[in-house]
Amino acid sequence: MHNNAASMPTVLEEIVHARRSHLQEIRARIAHVDPLRLPRSTKSLFQALGGSVSGGVAPRRQAHSDTSTRAPHFIMECKSASPSLGDIRADYSPGDIARIYSRYASAISVLCEPDKFNGDYDHLATVAASTHLPVLCKDFIIDPVQVHAARYFGADAILLMLSVLDDATYISLSHEAERLGLDVLTEVINEEEVKRAIRLGAKIFGVNHRNLHDLSIDLSRSSQLEALVPATAILVSESGIQTNETVRQLAGHSDAFLVGSQLTGCIDVDSAARSLVFGTNKVCGLTTASGAQTARAVGATHGGLIFEESSPRNVSRETAQKIIAAEPHLHYVAVSRRTQDWTEILLPGIKTLQIHTPYQGSIAGERELLNKARAELRKAGREDIAIWRAVSMTAPEGPDIAVALMDDVDMILLDTGAGGTGTPFPWEKIPQGVTPKAILAGGLNPDNLPEALVRGCAGLDLNSGVEYPATAGIWAGLKDSGALRQAFSTIREFHY
Repeated sequence: MHNNAASMPTVLEEIVHARRSHLQEIRARIAHVDPLRLPRSTKSLFQALGGSVSGGVAPRRQAHSDTSTRAPHFIMECKSASPSLGDIRADYSPGDIARIYSRYASAISVLCEPDKFNGDYDHLATVAASTHLPVLCKDFIIDPVQVHAARYFGADAILLMLSVLDDATYISLSHEAERLGLDVLTEVINEEEVKRAIRLGAKIFGVNHRNLHDLSIDLSRSSQLEALVPATAILVSESGIQTNETVRQLAGHSDAFLVGSQLTGCIDVDSAARSLVFGTNKVCGLTTASGAQTARAVGATHGGLIFEESSPRNVSRETAQKIIAAEPHLHYVAVSRRTQDWTEILLPGIKTLQIHTPYQGSIAGERELLNKARAELRKAGREDIAIWRAVSMTAPEGPDIAVALMDDVDMILLDTGAGGTGTPFPWEKIPQGVTPKAILAGGLNPDNLPEALVRGCAGLDLNSGVEYPATAGIWAGLKDSGALRQAFSTIREFHY
């Protein structure tokens, strides 16, 4: 027995070898199907990702340019396992997942490889019947029968990997796909494969950040290969896309992102999808169920409920309960200036306590307050509650407090004064080191969001800047659904 690691088959080689052994089963499964009579797909992945019938592509890939105003597209993937993670989701229901994805994605990908990904053509058919979006058959396709099966079970596009196909086989498979109206996502991993794809006439380039031989990830691959991809083609970044921050970093080099494990591995797929597309953002001062429903629909992940009688946005426990019941898919944040009895406002559905208490006079005093809050949560069995601490950035000590408390809280909320002023603080005061755990608040509105987003905080907190003005009659002070739509459109389009 040889111990030479170089002679061991790679993960990719194992998968392709196994898939080749499945071909006879696939042929038997669709032996009753005449491939010449299969209906052509009427949905275009190329157009869904921003391509046009005239061959042009909207200007998404403009690295480090502020002229690109089109939001990146997402191909969200249904998968229950992977070679790198093993089982991802035990309660895998691709139809339910597809219906969630349909709110946020431009297309849906479905894993059909059975051994390493637990995929099946039934999953493809289920997703195709559950969405209005183009559906990509994600498989290791090496034979025309897989193209026929993909179309028969509902695919509108297929994946062809240049790392496992020679030119002649690629041409044969892509011609069969074209006959059936299927777009082809051509996967490439290096400069040589990009050049091959260009010669072969590829229109959608999938740059896989994962090396399927050893499963390593290189997120720089899209930016390295982007310049080689024709301007009239679509570039899709694949693998390793876990956060909205990564999307923003890569969006100048990509037209679209293919994301799977990061979404299906989460208990709350809907919240995970919103977080990926928009980031972590809160609409605070919710006072109506319709305001909460709009906040979730436009892309917010968190909803703020203020329990302070002095606030014009104060809500009673009863009103808060009605809001949570009407829109249970937000992570609710209880906002209060109290210094004790926090558990009284932690209603079912509230996930976070935002302490807006005035500065305690010293860092030691701040930590004493936070420890007191944690002790109360622990005693009540509510250790699942996250703690956010609001810090006044207009106070001289504000920046130092934010830095000092970073490791003591789940998030620091950077606000103007005591909050609710509707005025931004000077954003240059934000200490660079706190941004990964900072929520930027204070006077944010649709007009100043682009500048706020450049600051690179972990999230934004929108309140009075997305409310109707005093001149709006009975709607004055309520959340303005039009302003919310505008704000989250800006958030989605932003990239560095």
